[in-house]
Amino acid sequence: MTTTLTRLAWTTDLELEIFEKLLKKYAPHIPKKRSQEPRSPETEEERENFYRFRVAGAAHDLFIVQVCAKIIDSFPDPELQLFLSRQIGDDGAHAQNTRLRAQAISGRDPIEDIQKQVQKHWDYMGDLPIRNWQGFLAFELHYELHIVALLFINSRTSKINDPDSAKFAAERILPDEAVHRLGVVDWWQRKFDPASPAEKEDLIAQVIEADEEGQRRRNLYLRDHWLLSQKAIGIEIDDLPVLYDAWRREVLSYFLDIPISRLPKLVSVND
Repeated sequence: MTTTLTRLAWTTDLELEIFEKLLKKYAPHIPKKRSQEPRSPETEEERENFYRFRVAGAAHDLFIVQVCAKIIDSFPDPELQLFLSRQIGDDGAHAQNTRLRAQAISGRDPIEDIQKQVQKHWDYMGDLPIRNWQGFLAFELHYELHIVALLFINSRTSKINDPDSAKFAAERILPDEAVHRLGVVDWWQRKFDPASPAEKEDLIAQVIEADEEGQRRRNLYLRDHWLLSQKAIGIEIDDLPVLYDAWRREVLSYFLDIPISRLPKLVSVND
């Protein structure tokens, strides 16, 4: 029988609490707050690296738009469809703003570079995000929830940023992404919580299988993106693999309502 937990509501406060717990265990030297505000890219090399970083961010968001647009009518669930319609609109706006900031910094429209990077996401992920509900949930977990530890690291250790990008992120992207994460949690809990114990066991196995496939597919991309982030905005990445793996275990433990000790050995980002 499934060992169930009594879950708190998933909130941004809970995310911070979990992250602080993981920092204390795995990387206590990382500061709770940044020591100084990031500066703008100054040299030609810094501007080019920052351009590549912004292109990667726009591609991440546009890939989400493309996936959600392809699958939205596959679910006979109007509540989920309404959530996905917001996710499409939000991430489309995020991608467009990032495109325009990359253009302002570089002097060239990055739309072709963005689409090339979007195609790499499709190459990595294959049909997993649009194969079935299990694959789509794995996609949402990987593109919305499993990356939160990286967002915390960025917010505390980045050294380079564009002021206009930072303002838009604070006012629009961060609140929107919190809504997206809560929307994914809500969709899953509406599916999982009413299930019988036997049904839950089956759902847990299905989700872990899809999430593991997603992790194997994402590993090379993640490692490359972290190196780009280090080069472009100066974040600390030495502790990211252990923090990422630990954060992912926390997310799956919460979603599947089982202790971390009940999870199987999971694929690591370093595998």
